[in-house]
Amino acid sequence: QPYDNYTQKEAKQLCKVLEKRFLELYGVEFEFEVLPNKKLSADLMNNSKSRYRADKIINSLKENAGDHRIMIGLTHKDVSVPYKGKPDWGVLGLSIHGTYACVVSDYRLKNKKRDYWKVVTHEFTHTACNYSHCPNDDPTCIMKDAKGKADFANKVSFCKTCREKINI
Repeated sequence: QPYDNYTQKEAKQLCKVLEKRFLELYGVEFEFEVLPNKKLSADLMNNSKSRYRADKIINSLKENAGDHRIMIGLTHKDVSVPYKGKPDWGVLGLSIHGTYACVVSDYRLKNKKRDYWKVVTHEFTHTACNYSHCPNDDPTCIMKDAKGKADFANKVSFCKTCREKINI
């Protein structure tokens, strides 16, 4: 689900990358559908109206999600969540277990071309597999917890432990 100025062209290009990467990572083919753009409404913003709340976006997406339909919100806007005692921490993405929906933003991503698919894969794996973060904190594992730092440069795949736990 692309939002605002996240174009159809960008979403379709991302789908092509994800189709290839998901086949490599999961060993199965996934079918993607790019929905018509939606506008992020003001009620999805934080209290100071400076960022969009990732959890609110997910809650708006989950209405159209289910067991065989994962909704991935795509945006160039800044998104945030409460984290580390702060009410409004900027993030790259968020998933909420049990919602079959996640949201990903490239607003804070330094190398979008190289790393955006990794962030989407990370959030998708949380959502679709109901899986948490890499228990080994492996720096090459896509499921490594960012711990507040957007570091996807070395993340290339799932580590052996995550691959086994995800059952792929």
